[in-house]
Order: sequence, then structure tokens, then C-alpha cells
Amino acid sequence: MSEGRAYPWPRPPCCPRCEGGRLWGHGYVRRYFDGTGEALLVKRWRCVDCGAVHTMRPASHWRGFWATVALIVLSLRSKLSGSRWLVEVSRQRQQYWWRGYQRQSHFAGASASLSVLLGQKVIAATHSLRFRCLRALPHDPHRIFAVTAPSGLS
Repeated sequence: MSEGRAYPWPRPPCCPRCEGGRLWGHGYVRRYFDGTGEALLVKRWRCVDCGAVHTMRPASHWRGFWATVALIVLSLRSKLSGSRWLVEVSRQRQQYWWRGYQRQSHFAGASASLSVLLGQKVIAATHSLRFRCLRALPHDPHRIFAVTAPSGLS
């Protein structure tokens, strides 16, 4: 990702919001991630059909978080086991993740466990109730047609 604009961001097959197939490049935006000293350029895509703008990010990070999913889950599991906060991450950040987890577990009903939330593709540390789930892109919006070459050209 340190290549900046030269990084080969994959084009999403369709819009995650409306499933429209007309996504246009919408430039780059700077985003911060743990472990980097400066902001990194990440690709944006704009859907012509619904107007939504989608920002790409590494698969290792949840939307809205600088820390990796692995670090956040490690912190939450540590706290669930009754241990202290992790030493290598600030207490305040871990408390924010913890409050998000509590909100998500209560929203899911009957205080859902961390493994249940992760299994349901819920961003376990988010405070958002509207954008709480990871959505897989449903299908390739571009139909594939078999093309038969005219006779004599094969």
C-alpha cells in the first residue's frame, strides 16, 4: 500500500449499496492506519446509479478503525477473559472498542458472544447500528456471454 497511486486496488464488481454495475474511479483520499508514520493514499469509487462513494481499505482493517481486526479482537478477548487491557495499546482506544462490542452484543440479542458476532460478519467494535455488518459483494454485475467466432475465422 505504500506505493500510493500506483497500488493496484481491485475494482469492486458492483456497488455495495445498490448493486449497480457502474462504478467510476473517484480519486484517492488519505487514510491513517496503525504502524504507518503518515497517511496512505487509498482508492475511492463512485456509483453512478446511487451516488454513493466507497473507499477501499486493506482487508485486515474494519471500516472506521486504524487498528487491525486481529488487534481489536485480541483486546476484546483479553477483556472477556477477565484480564487487564493490553499494554501495547492505549487504554482509551480499548475502552472505545469494548463499548462498541457491548453495544453490538446487546443489539444482536441476548448478549451475543464475540464469536457469534464475528460469525455473523458484524464489526464487533463499532458503535454504529446502521453500518454494523460487513457486506459481501453479491455477484458480478457484468453478464458473461459465450462468443462463437464466425465460420472461417477459427
